[in-house]
Amino acid sequence: SSGINAEYGGVLRAGTPLCVPSKEFCYLGVCTSLEMNNKQIESAHTGQDVCIKIENLGTGDAPKLYGRHFDENDVLVSRITRDSIDTLKEYFRDEMSKEGWKLIVELKKIFEIL
Repeated sequence: SSGINAEYGGVLRAGTPLCVPSKEFCYLGVCTSLEMNNKQIESAHTGQDVCIKIENLGTGDAPKLYGRHFDENDVLVSRITRDSIDTLKEYFRDEMSKEGWKLIVELKKIFEIL
């Protein structure tokens, strides 16, 4: 578990795959739970300080360690793909805010998704 501040927009939910763009897009794993004030929460929004648990599910890779592979200076982002963007458009369009779509546009640039 690691303490984070959701500061760059969007919403973090359990099930979100996370990576570190500044470390050659190092894949950390999937956010499996979130807590705020020692209580389990469904999602984290911009400005909230939360604790997240990241699990390396099904990749067969060695777990990435806080302090060795990433630290408090790194920005963790959702690892998006063309398929995940299409899923957002198809099933979650009504839940997405204008800011959320702006973040997707920024992430598409970072991940070089056409």
